[in-house]
Amino acid sequence: MRLSTRPRYALRLMIEVARTAGTEETMSLATVAEQTHLSRGYLEQLTVALRAHRLLRGVCGKGGGFSLARSPEEITVRDVIESVLGPINIVECVENPSICAKSARCECRVVYLLINKRITEALDEFTLADLLDVERVRCALAGSRIDQPGTARKPGRAGAGRNVQGKGKQSSAGVAHTDDGGCPGGWHYDRTEDR
Repeated sequence: MRLSTRPRYALRLMIEVARTAGTEETMSLATVAEQTHLSRGYLEQLTVALRAHRLLRGVCGKGGGFSLARSPEEITVRDVIESVLGPINIVECVENPSICAKSARCECRVVYLLINKRITEALDEFTLADLLDVERVRCALAGSRIDQPGTARKPGRAGAGRNVQGKGKQSSAGVAHTDDGGCPGGWHYDRTEDR
């Protein structure tokens, strides 16, 4: 299974625009095209879908360009991908079982449902803000955890509101910044399930 260029380029576009979040600045497509080495024409096509899903806002006139419609902490990778592809759906019967006469007794459908669920969970784990911090993503990828004696942990999805052991800030991806070592830059990824 592969992601086509459409969602990958949409994500790159959104990450570039997210760099201006929290400022009054907008980012022109010419600048995005230059920084990402993507065709401006292709980027223009992507902005239509991103604006329609209220992820991107366009500003006309001199100094115009694009800005995020919401904060980078509120826009997940899934939001971006689904805005240009539609709902994540690895097999048509996952979302619409009525299209297949065998779906009620299909042995494989359960696996397809599980795969679909895990993909959407993974895409929901990270926001644009998370992707702007390379160390945070590397730490999450490495699966580093903050280990404290007596804390039982079972693997699971990280996300907003997850319990992060230790002190410090928590991101929407369950990544906490602490000053006690661990991942590069002091970032720790906690995959603890809510209890």
